[in-house]
Parts: sequence; C-alpha cells; structure tokens
Amino acid sequence: MARTNSPGYPNMSLPKALVAVRKIFDADRRNPIDRVTAAKHIGYAGASGASDKALASLAHYGLTEKTGKSEIRVSQLALDIIHPDKPQDAAGSIQQAGLKPAIFKQLRERFPGHVSEDSLRSYLIREGFQNIAIAPVMSAYFDTISFLQQNKAFDQSGAEANVSEEVSTPEGEGLIYGGAKVGDLVQWEVDGVLQMESPMRVRLVSDDGLWIAVDGSETGIPMEQVLVEERASSAATPPKFKLASKSDEEPSLSGEKEWMRSLVGRDIKVRLLVSGGDMGAKEIGKLMKLLEAQRAVLSDDEEDA
Repeated sequence: MARTNSPGYPNMSLPKALVAVRKIFDADRRNPIDRVTAAKHIGYAGASGASDKALASLAHYGLTEKTGKSEIRVSQLALDIIHPDKPQDAAGSIQQAGLKPAIFKQLRERFPGHVSEDSLRSYLIREGFQNIAIAPVMSAYFDTISFLQQNKAFDQSGAEANVSEEVSTPEGEGLIYGGAKVGDLVQWEVDGVLQMESPMRVRLVSDDGLWIAVDGSETGIPMEQVLVEERASSAATPPKFKLASKSDEEPSLSGEKEWMRSLVGRDIKVRLLVSGGDMGAKEIGKLMKLLEAQRAVLSDDEEDA
C-alpha cells in the first residue's frame, strides 16, 4: 500500500520549541504534568490537534519525556539548555537537541554543508513526505540549523555529536493534516479550535482536492484545516450520490420546449415552457403584464390576511 502519512518530524524549529518548553518549566519545573496542562502552558486553550503537534515537536527534540499515561515532564536535556551549569556548556546540549529528530540528523548527514531548497524538497519527496508536510519540515530544519550555527553548536570540523537513534514516536504524531478521502473520519480545526462537536465522515472531496464536505452539511471545509482522525476501512462500502437526471424534473408536454429557467428564491426554481412558436418582444411584454397582474392579486391576498 502507498504511504498515506509522512515520516515523523517536528512541526516547529528548535528555538521556538525552547521558548515553549521554558514556559512549561517556569510554570511546573520538572514535575510530571498532564498534556492538557502542558498545552495550556504554551498558549493553547486545551487539548487539540494543534497542541498535540506542538507537544510532539518538543518530544522530537528530546525537550520533554513521557512519565505516564498522558503525562510528560521537562527533560534534563532541556534543563541543560535553558539553565546550564556554565554558559559554554549549553552549545553541546543545543546541538544534541537540534539533531535529535531522526529526519534532521538524516538531512545533516546527507547535506553536511549548504543545501538549496529545491534539493531538500526533492530529497524529502523521495523519502515519502507528503506535499502538506514538506514546507513545515524545510522551515523547521533551516531555522534549526541556523540556530545551531549562531550558537556555535558545531565544532570546528563541522562534526556533530553522536545522537541516539532510539527515538520513540511522540504522542500526537499519528495525526494527519489534509489528504482526507471520502469515508475518512475527520475534524475541522481553525487556529487550534475544533469547529465540530464530534468527528464527521467525509462525503465529498472537490475535484481540485482543496475542499471537502461532511455528512449532513453543505459547508465547504478547506482541506488544509482538516484533521484526519481515522482512515476509512478499505472494506467499507463507498457512499453513493444521486445523479441529476431528466426524470427529476417535471415532464414537458408534447410540443413544449424549455425557454428559460431561473432560481427566484433560496429554494424556489422556475421553468418557462413554450409551445406553438418562438418567444418575441411582443410575447414577452404580454407575459410581463400577466405576471404583474398575478403579483397584484397575491399582494391583495396578503393584505386581506
């Protein structure tokens, strides 16, 4: 089966992650706290797809560690960066954190010097990253490498410290943004706020792939704001959509032809059928007089009511 999700990656750069973990440390030091509390410390209203991605980013850099079910705490590595014993000791810890994400370590080994955006994008595509993930990965990587260089986290030879390969998948990494298909169970998230009371099934995806619609709603939802919570089962019966057909319309009598149709109200449609010849200016004028007379009658009825 083709990959439907990108490999794991941090959704923010290391300097942004350090700002976030410092807020958690300032509030609760290294005490174990639940993820909802941690999300609130870094500026979210509570648990959401966006907050899960942010907390997952901290875990990717090794700045937090899991202590129990839905509980985390600030790691010793984070403490060594934000409160080092000696200022010069922070560089090694920063380097370790910056190359802790498996994809960042892989990219640094592949491109030890300067790399263009085109080359990096091409490599990420070959490694299985989806289009929606490529821009965040590139932005976070370039900002992180720049941060490491500014803090002199690389030694004179350009070599990096040995970083452990044992990186567990952070909570929230299984979330998928965009790429929804018909039948998937999804949420709609805008600026960290869920827009639906509960996840809904996708009933329609626009031809250009930029919009979806869910069961029971005609509202178009931007694909970039869609959070896929559960993929549709391959064995599931796909939904059926009724096709418009001539049988859905009022039949025309023999010799009649449709001259025009129009929407005259939110749910009111009008079809004008003509027989015996073509409509000209004279006929349209008489039709207008008939409609004006009918409007006058309806107005009188409304006043009497």
